[in-house]
Amino acid sequence: MDRYRHDCQIELARIHGRTLKQALAFTRANHTFGNIPTTQWVDICPLCDAYALGMETNHPWPFLCADEVMRTVEDFEPTTQQPGGENLDFYGLGMTRSALDSAIDLAQQEFESTYRLEDIGSTLLKDNATMTSLEFSQAVCKWGKGLRVWGNLTRYYRLPSLEQVLDDWLAFAAVTNDAASAIAPGVAIKGLGISFASKHLRMLDPQRYAVLDDVISQGLGFAMNPVGYALFLRCLQEFQARHGLPYNVAALESGLFYLVRQSVRARASVLIR
Repeated sequence: MDRYRHDCQIELARIHGRTLKQALAFTRANHTFGNIPTTQWVDICPLCDAYALGMETNHPWPFLCADEVMRTVEDFEPTTQQPGGENLDFYGLGMTRSALDSAIDLAQQEFESTYRLEDIGSTLLKDNATMTSLEFSQAVCKWGKGLRVWGNLTRYYRLPSLEQVLDDWLAFAAVTNDAASAIAPGVAIKGLGISFASKHLRMLDPQRYAVLDDVISQGLGFAMNPVGYALFLRCLQEFQARHGLPYNVAALESGLFYLVRQSVRARASVLIR
């Protein structure tokens, strides 16, 4: 790749094709990208493509710079056009605060029913619950794009048995202080697995629990088991405290997911322009 292909001589960065398409669908910017591949990196110029990347929005789209740090157009100094911003590091994932803030906002928009499910989860074990554990579980599976998971649950269990298992598990998870113990009964439910078990816990209590799915596991190296889940939560808590971030662990995870997903999705190293 010619690192300075544009006349502006700003070092090129790259963004995953599917993320770029999302940005262009929102900004409706004129561009010269041509046919954008949805499984590869696309090289972009933080200066020339600034409008397409959300310069005039509240959530500019993050991209990966040549130094392997995720940034947004907000991180480039208006006079020198050199990258700046507060750099953060989540165990090898480099990002600026602007990239993290935007990623959290963009993840919320992509999974737009998040707040509603959080509200439902907060009352699930109380007298004013608006859903049964069965209804909650189905809603979580739908939110996580896992209706097949819900189908498997109802195939493996009779509904009264499944409801009792969910009730017992979620009640235990609400009071235990051990994350590995909290998720283990969910993983033991046939058809659920670590990813969707963690999605249930995340909606039950986003202050304490987050999602560990295959994207996070592939991109950051956390094992898809109860021990790996507990380690991931400890790392999120440490990251939150180290930088004084105003987000709960579930929101932090959503931002990290949005950032690392670009690298996980990129199946080829060839850059397209």
